[in-house]
Amino acid sequence: ALPAARLDGVLLQRMRAGVAEALLGYRRDPALGPMVLVGAGGTLAELMRETALRPAPVDLATARAMIAEVPALRLAQGFRNRPAGDLEALAQAVVAVSHLAALPEVAEAEINPLLIGPEGGGATALDALVRLTEG
Repeated sequence: ALPAARLDGVLLQRMRAGVAEALLGYRRDPALGPMVLVGAGGTLAELMRETALRPAPVDLATARAMIAEVPALRLAQGFRNRPAGDLEALAQAVVAVSHLAALPEVAEAEINPLLIGPEGGGATALDALVRLTEG
C-alpha cells in the first residue's frame, strides 16, 4: 500500500497466556519520596483503579501484603475455581521494582501489564516504561 515506506525492522514476541495481569510501578514523588505501587493491570487498570501503595523499597512480606490489598488480583488466587497464578513471582517483581529507589537517576517506571503466569510459571513484563530524572 505504501511502496515508499521504509521499514527499519520488525518486532516479534512469543504469545503468552496467563492467569491475570498486574500493574507495577515506581515513582519518586516530590512530596512523599520513592513509592512503589501494585494494582489491577491491563484494561482493568483503567476500569478498576485498585492499587496498593508503599514507600520504597519494600521487602517480600510487604509486597505480599500489597498484593492481598488489591481485590482484582484475587483472580490470580484461584478465585471461583480459576487456575491459581504465580503470586510469589509477582511479589518478587514488586520487591525488585521497589529497589529502583536506590538509583537516583530513575524518576519513575511502570510495567503494565505484568502477566501473571500459572503457579510456578513466573511473571512476564509485556510493556514497560522507565523515565530518568532530568539534569
